[in-house]
Amino acid sequence: MLLPFFNEVVGILGAFGFWPLIVYFPVELYIVQKKIPKWSTRWICLQMLSVACLIISIAAAAGSIAGVVLYLKVYHPFKTSY
Repeated sequence: MLLPFFNEVVGILGAFGFWPLIVYFPVELYIVQKKIPKWSTRWICLQMLSVACLIISIAAAAGSIAGVVLYLKVYHPFKTSY
């Protein structure tokens, strides 16, 4: 936690891990387990949910990357201020 941009790095990791582990795989497993036919209303709704969460994850990752870039502009390693 001594890193100056620790929160942004954790945000990036969380954004990249959220969609595949929390949304995509469970949705696909549910579709296969319940044998939901392709292009049915339920299948389309589940796929729209998955795509919406993917867009949110991409936006969160972009925000975290922007935060890291912003902090790197003003970060001076090994410089202490009194």
